Amino acid sequence: MEQFYEIEYPAADIRLYAGGQWVNNTRERCPACGAFLEATEPPEIEIQLNHLGRRGFVEYLWNSHTAPIFRADLIALWQEAGLTGFQLKPVRITGWYEHPRKPLPENIPTYYWLTTTSKARLTEPPPVEGPCPVCGSIEYAFPKISTHLPNGLRIDPASWDGADFFGLVGYEFIFCTRRVAEITLKAGYNRHLAFVRVEDYLRWPKFNVREWTPKAHREYVERFLMRRVEDLDKPTPRE
Repeated sequence: MEQFYEIEYPAADIRLYAGGQWVNNTRERCPACGAFLEATEPPEIEIQLNHLGRRGFVEYLWNSHTAPIFRADLIALWQEAGLTGFQLKPVRITGWYEHPRKPLPENIPTYYWLTTTSKARLTEPPPVEGPCPVCGSIEYAFPKISTHLPNGLRIDPASWDGADFFGLVGYEFIFCTRRVAEITLKAGYNRHLAFVRVEDYLRWPKFNVREWTPKAHREYVERFLMRRVEDLDKPTPRE
């Protein structure tokens, strides 16, 4: 059976590298269920920078809406490998969010916003009800307060069309196949993004200052993140 992964981004302290505010988010919500309508997405994303960090412009561009924005060289790697299930929209960095007169850095790399053209469905958490009659999105029984998913996620294999990248209608997940993970990690893109088995996604508890030190929590979460090809075969961590 095919192993699926969630692309975990960011997978490093966002203060260490460039990021900013998505300032032209014009997405509208479905009048029936409230999910974001992909048809209303802007043709390009405009970002105003908050910070560069010590590392500058890395393979993932952090943004206020955690949109999957990746640098052109990583996108080229995926395209050259013939990976399927995604399309691209341009990203334009237009200035500094809080300092509009501050000049932009030189040699800003090209970034793209990746959206999935292939969609699947979940069996865990289970659907709350059938697809929305207006937009087709399905509401799943995600916890309303906690982000902890003790059972992770499960993809319905019958709903997967074989694409390398895929998502869920109405949600912003980026799922992928093992092929994507292997190609990406072999090329050394593992510092600011990582991969998580879908069944392990958010099995780690949310940080609580009464139960964890920041260092201990980071180290615990890191057990679930796959940053090397050999990690793809390591046993699933036990809580």
